[in-house]
Amino acid sequence: MKVIVSSGKRLERKVTLDIPDELFSRIEELAEKYGFRTEEALKILLTGDFLEDTEGISDEKLEELEKEMERLEGRLYELEGKWSPLKFRTYYLAMDNQNLSIQLSAMIAQNKRLRERLGLPERDYERVIKKIHYYLNFSKPGDSSEEPSP
Repeated sequence: MKVIVSSGKRLERKVTLDIPDELFSRIEELAEKYGFRTEEALKILLTGDFLEDTEGISDEKLEELEKEMERLEGRLYELEGKWSPLKFRTYYLAMDNQNLSIQLSAMIAQNKRLRERLGLPERDYERVIKKIHYYLNFSKPGDSSEEPSP
């Protein structure tokens, strides 16, 4: 297998390596086993970013780390279980807000027309219009996208 390593900079430097196919397949297997992409595993091997002295790590320490990982994974799933319904509800609340904003916008337009026909003075709807724009995600250039105060 021919592997080309480049610096990724404008003035590219490239190094071409010939890796035997059986060695490359072994690297792929190990990368898959430990959850790395093949490119990451090659980078680790080429840069020497791995533990050379594994004698200082005891079996007890590894077991302790594995238990900690399992505990953290359990906590992660628990938090995802709580977060998922919240995200779902938030989405539908945002949709409800948008629908209500559209309805309110139509009511304001109707109110303006009726006031004009009846000869009543105009009202200032600027505060309400700002909220409508917020919930419909409209913003004027230069406006901050913060929620208007109630």
